[in-house]
Amino acid sequence: MRNDWQDQDEQPKTRADYRREQERAEQDFQERDRKRVEVEKEYARTHGRSMPEDGADDHQRISPAEQKQQRLGRRLNWAIGWLVVLIVIVYLILFLVD
Repeated sequence: MRNDWQDQDEQPKTRADYRREQERAEQDFQERDRKRVEVEKEYARTHGRSMPEDGADDHQRISPAEQKQQRLGRRLNWAIGWLVVLIVIVYLILFLVD
């Protein structure tokens, strides 16, 4: 009987094999990311634009979608706060009014 994750001649992966595979994938990702950053800096240099250094001007790197998400989060936090206050007021009125 054949499993979906296993060919007939393939043995199941050990934890060590899986870890090595994950480390190799992480190293590959880091290398691709490093090359991407180099290419972006070179492009910015050749086209007369300056790239912000890491940690500089983080607020300018936020995409419009992230800005909307943050604004919605603040609004929801305020709404929750007001609801808590209103619930406390209602309980006080019900408790104090005979």
